[in-house]
Amino acid sequence: MGDAVKKHGKTHLALTFLKELLQECKDVLDEDSIGEIIKSCNVIKNEKQTAAKKKVKGQAQKSKKVDKKKEAEAKKKAVDLYGDNDRYDEYDDYGAGYEDAFF
Repeated sequence: MGDAVKKHGKTHLALTFLKELLQECKDVLDEDSIGEIIKSCNVIKNEKQTAAKKKVKGQAQKSKKVDKKKEAEAKKKAVDLYGDNDRYDEYDDYGAGYEDAFF
């Protein structure tokens, strides 16, 4: 049954199946059996959480050192060559109006 669940890969169907299965078996299972099922589910949950944490940690990248002096010189050169583009002008209004009208 596990292979069939893996093949279709639909989580909501697998969850519903397991819930229904446990619900139907509740009269047959005693407290100890249900406790074992809960322990097994907790172990699986902890493994999933650990794997997710490792994945997040693996994605973190070290910050690169930035040479602030070179960055400042490049910014000054860009402002000298192309002007200071961070200032607001009427082109911003024109572009916003165009987007509102046609999109």
